[in-house]
Amino acid sequence: MVMIEGKIADHYSRIWDYAAEVQRSNPGSTVQVGVTMNPDGKHYFHRFYVCFHALKTGWIRGCRPVIGLDGCFLKGQIKGELLTAIGRDANNQVYPICWAVVDVENKENWKWFLELLIEDVGLQEGGGVTVISDQHKGLLEAVKELLPHAEHRQCARHIYANFKKSGYNGEEYKFIFWAAASCTVEPEFMEVMDRLKAIDVEAYEYLMARNPNSWCRAYFNQDRACEAFENGISESFNAMIMDARKRPLLTMLEMIRLSVMERVATMHKVQERWDGPICPAIIKKLENFGKDYRLWSVYSSGGGVFETRSAHASYCVDLGSWYCTCRLWELSGVPCVHAIAAMYFDQQNPEDFINPVFSIEKFKSSYDTFIQPMNGSNLWHTTPYEKPLPPISRRMPGRPTVNRKRHASENDNRRPGKRTVRCKNCQQFGHNKKSCKNPSKEPDPKPKKKIGRPTVEKIARTSKRPRKTKAATKKNKDQGKQHIAGYND
Repeated sequence: MVMIEGKIADHYSRIWDYAAEVQRSNPGSTVQVGVTMNPDGKHYFHRFYVCFHALKTGWIRGCRPVIGLDGCFLKGQIKGELLTAIGRDANNQVYPICWAVVDVENKENWKWFLELLIEDVGLQEGGGVTVISDQHKGLLEAVKELLPHAEHRQCARHIYANFKKSGYNGEEYKFIFWAAASCTVEPEFMEVMDRLKAIDVEAYEYLMARNPNSWCRAYFNQDRACEAFENGISESFNAMIMDARKRPLLTMLEMIRLSVMERVATMHKVQERWDGPICPAIIKKLENFGKDYRLWSVYSSGGGVFETRSAHASYCVDLGSWYCTCRLWELSGVPCVHAIAAMYFDQQNPEDFINPVFSIEKFKSSYDTFIQPMNGSNLWHTTPYEKPLPPISRRMPGRPTVNRKRHASENDNRRPGKRTVRCKNCQQFGHNKKSCKNPSKEPDPKPKKKIGRPTVEKIARTSKRPRKTKAATKKNKDQGKQHIAGYND
């Protein structure tokens, strides 16, 4: 591996040369290298940021003002974190904007990352932009300080994981939480939360203290054309570069760049085969929203205004203003089931009422600018800066992990493993007696075995081979006697 990828020190010593090559091959790109000088007078690598000109230009031209922020661990010999800013293109797919390598995920590094991101994509104090992130304290404080006017959504999956970890476990808690997060109007949200309050007051107070404005659709802004309340788009990108995160610094940066460069070129070719004005993933979303439109009765009020009813529920739809009182149409940019029912009643095509941000023209404008190829390290120009040393790292005890540790809430729909550990102290599963902190509990008594020989019927049920009956045994003896008689003759 040293012969193929070089020594670890060589990767950090040439980081300035790599930054110069990025700016030479892709003019307009933002690259920043951070180093620290220790008391011994030596320079050590601190952090690295890169935002290619093609990516920030494509995001400004064709993507919605929705950015997912996330940090993931590096799996190589030198530990650190990779900070990423991921957008959503017109087909609701991953669109990387920029990424950075830092030593640790804290407020200082997130603030430095956001300052560069704001300058690159032209955000003005966060106005008109939505940020989706997890509940990392440093990230929350940095966003609040640098983007005070931005809509900040917290990933509902992380909130539910902490909710479950706090002891509110069970299918009923899970169903109520996701029903509350999916509500698009405040009365429905309060109705769901009242059901939770009737079951468990402490669980109700726990969720209300987590600022529902940041994880419930009922309080999201309506002009983003994005109803997402989780940051799965960033998790998808982290999984996409899993192999790159195991490599040394320059190899990792080059693998990420090549992956993104190839993706931009592939997406540019893919859209040439699409038909119609709207991206295909949005058409599927429209079909999913309107699969139950026949269950809604439509009553015309005149002037393109309709009332849709189903049982006790009723919603008003205004096709002229592209508005429905359920708010899902305004949140997602795609007509809801009530609007689709009204459109079919009025003999109109629902595809004509999809937000223009999901058009193929917008998708094409995101991938019209390409990341230019770069020369290999053998052709890099040597910069006059002092070569930094690798950061000083401390190896933790035990075997280093590669895959992300899943929370218990993520294994609800996964098949359990072959072996489950059971504690002999508290009789619960998932840990052993050595790490148990629960009070001791006597094991449940085992059922007593019945005394006596088992019956023939029970043996026949448990035996793998069928038991021979007396009739079959007598038949075999008669056949044997015939063979012997024939042999004697």
